[in-house]
Amino acid sequence: MPADTTTTEDTAAPTFSTRIREASWSRHQSLDPTADDAPRRPGVFDRLFDRTLTLSDYTRWHAQQYFVYEAIEAAGERWREDPVAGPFVFDELLRLDAIAADLEFLIGPGWRTVIDPLPSTRRYVERVSEVATSWPGGYIAHSYTRYLGDLSGGQAFGKAARKSFGFDGPGAGFYEFGSIRDPKGFKDAYRSRLDALELDESERRRLIDEVLVAYDHNGAVLSELADGLDDGSNPFGPKSVAAICRHMNEDHPDDTLVICRGAGGRPEATAARMTGLDGDGGDYAVTAGGRDEPVRIPWARRLSERAEVRPEVVRLFTESQRLLRHAGQ
Repeated sequence: MPADTTTTEDTAAPTFSTRIREASWSRHQSLDPTADDAPRRPGVFDRLFDRTLTLSDYTRWHAQQYFVYEAIEAAGERWREDPVAGPFVFDELLRLDAIAADLEFLIGPGWRTVIDPLPSTRRYVERVSEVATSWPGGYIAHSYTRYLGDLSGGQAFGKAARKSFGFDGPGAGFYEFGSIRDPKGFKDAYRSRLDALELDESERRRLIDEVLVAYDHNGAVLSELADGLDDGSNPFGPKSVAAICRHMNEDHPDDTLVICRGAGGRPEATAARMTGLDGDGGDYAVTAGGRDEPVRIPWARRLSERAEVRPEVVRLFTESQRLLRHAGQ
């Protein structure tokens, strides 16, 4: 009689990185705009992909990310030499300088003085500061959630931003990882380090729980941003807004300053940048007294076509020259 060939395969325990991915999958899906069953109203990601996200809303989203990465990267410096968290501090992943360069491009040199964290962002930063600076697993959880996301879905966000706003480098530099030639290989190596962590089961569960906390905080920020998104009434598409702002800031910076000093009522301004526009007016950031401050200048009437912008800008410039001459400026 032949030997019994029935075998019972040993079911290998899932790796730690697999456990993290499986535990966070539902959170990931709830934020993924390509997930068919993701129950949510259109938000930042959706608007970015359907090319209806305004430049000002994109900038606002970018600014919130600055505060989060500032906290994560400060925590990373704390753990560089730590045997547990140190292997997860990668210079190739650091994002803060790239975000700062993007915000300087989007807002102007004084960008740091005009951005503020939303309440949800503040809570996110407080959580990172609380756990990621006092517990190696806390740093690993928050850095893993953000950085591996940047190397994955974040690449699609960068491509969509470049397509929507016509960015070529600055503006979407946050999504570029020039030092990582093989993102898939890098992510595989990162997960191998997770699998090799010498943590007991209670610490592993705690780290997984903190990954979920990071997802929830990120979702809260995106939800609050969604509450303040432009209502879609802007007659100018994101690419047109970006092109007009770039034209004014790069080709006519002196004219932009005159407009802000005159029609904008800021004669003391020493520099100005256009940051956005819609059918009712233009948005600017002016430098005065060492600080950048927002200025809104309405059009004489509601505009509905891009061709109407240039004559209105010329009118504002001419009016501003007259106002400044009258004031002896």
